Amino acid sequence: MELILTSVSKTKIAEMLKPILADQFVLYIKLRNYHWNVTGSHFLTLHKKFEELYNELAEDIDNVAERIRTYGLYAPGTMQEFLRLANLKEEEEGEYPNQFDMVKRIVNDYNSLADRIREIGNKIQTEYSDEVTASGLYNLTEKYEKHAWLLKSMIEEGF
Repeated sequence: MELILTSVSKTKIAEMLKPILADQFVLYIKLRNYHWNVTGSHFLTLHKKFEELYNELAEDIDNVAERIRTYGLYAPGTMQEFLRLANLKEEEEGEYPNQFDMVKRIVNDYNSLADRIREIGNKIQTEYSDEVTASGLYNLTEKYEKHAWLLKSMIEEGF
């Protein structure tokens, strides 16, 4: 027997997706910032990697926002909303970490985001049996954990 999600369930699920979208957007902005402002001996490698990651993240953001819309809610779309809903923090104005700290901060953000997504995915799966949304979130978790591992490996080896 297939479970049919009620409109109330869809609303609750969409509300749980909003903080994920907000964290993704904060990370997207941070990656853009680092792409533009990275300096140092590994400029070219990091400049390209940050661009690759924010381009991929833009697609992930779109998918989460569209899932929210599919379930009947408006997706957050302003910086005020994102910053209110997000756990991740953007850089302080005028703060530009060195190349190694940039990587460490992105690793921490990806790990934090992956943990949050896993937790919400598990809740959506167990409380609402929404396997489609949960599966999509688990796929994001796997991807973000892999990005964190690859980036961490870069700085552990000293490039």
